Amino acid sequence: MAKTATLKIPALHCGGCAKTVTRTVEALPSVEVTESDPETKLVRVQFDESAISLDQIREALDQVGFSPED
Repeated sequence: MAKTATLKIPALHCGGCAKTVTRTVEALPSVEVTESDPETKLVRVQFDESAISLDQIREALDQVGFSPED
């Protein structure tokens, strides 16, 4: 079942950052970015909970320097 989550990423400053975040997240199984806004520093992702957890998405972002706030 698809789930949507919104992540606040303080390091999201520009379009280049948004592209990096989008590429990182969409490389994961069953995940897509539906919105990425450097102005608000928010990223909305849709994912299949049976394939991946939100914690795994957060870990992938941590690894590329875009740690979401809790």
